[in-house]
Amino acid sequence: MTEGTEPNSALAQQSTTASKPLHRKGLFDDARLEAVFRRRVDRLVQRPPSRLSRQLQALNYTLMFGVGSYMVLYQDYGDRPHCFTGLRKWYFGKVDSIWTLSSEEEQELRERGRLR
Repeated sequence: MTEGTEPNSALAQQSTTASKPLHRKGLFDDARLEAVFRRRVDRLVQRPPSRLSRQLQALNYTLMFGVGSYMVLYQDYGDRPHCFTGLRKWYFGKVDSIWTLSSEEEQELRERGRLR
């Protein structure tokens, strides 16, 4: 072959390694260990969660909801308006409407003598 048509050995070596995906040595070099790992993972996926796991999950969601609700509705963010101001006004308006009497209810209770 002529000098211009002869492939460069470094270039040829680069092209063969560039087409291969990166591979790290480790656990999956041994096919037997990979089979053991995959079998264990498959077994864990197929098994339903234990009763304790379900109870802890329910407790976790309950606590997350409670802490989130407290932070949005009751935590003191100061006097300046913030992103929860509208929600807090709506919420406390509903709470006040539940725990206070309307003028009709108040008048009816006064007529009955149950309210002074």
